[in-house]
Amino acid sequence: MNSYSEISFAESKQERSQKTLVDILDAAEQIVIEANPDLFTSRTLAQRSGYALGTLVRRLNSIENVFLWAVKKGRDRKFQEFSISIAQFDVHTPIDAFAENMVDTAFLNIQRTNPAVMYFFEKRFTKINGLTQDYFAYMDSLVEPYLVAASKNQTNTFRVLSTSEASLLIRQICLLVERPFMEGNPIAGTQEHRSIAIDTIIRLLAK
Repeated sequence: MNSYSEISFAESKQERSQKTLVDILDAAEQIVIEANPDLFTSRTLAQRSGYALGTLVRRLNSIENVFLWAVKKGRDRKFQEFSISIAQFDVHTPIDAFAENMVDTAFLNIQRTNPAVMYFFEKRFTKINGLTQDYFAYMDSLVEPYLVAASKNQTNTFRVLSTSEASLLIRQICLLVERPFMEGNPIAGTQEHRSIAIDTIIRLLAK
């Protein structure tokens, strides 16, 4: 099992080969944006990138890895955008309204991404690498923005947390929001799921 979840590709000193890789990765990102795992195939990648299947195999070794890379990059970008929205949250908004806004935003982002894409990444990545020690580290991008937003909040409704405590709690909140979608649980995205998530955030983060 690998210790870390970095997905990389063989380096090449040839400029032409480097351009080929960039073109292929760009095509993979565009395919992933369409949020349909049925398109995560070598044939689709060949069509979108303009390179023959043989070229893809020679340059990448693993076609699957390029889609895992693209999904991971898209996920990290979504979390970065989410972290910015947390950092910019109105300082006069109490914890309950903050929780409602965060859950609604998270639900919308997950549904746009398509839970099937998230499940594709988890299933294929863990099959290849196992559960790496930093597998859930992408959630930590929310920790610092949250702590900053909480420290600036003027409503006296946010509990003071250490970085370690915030990391543990935010990971649990993210799993509570994400997992039902990824597991195909009928509760996913329902009013009941929303209420549970909001109530949990308030219980964990409020004074």
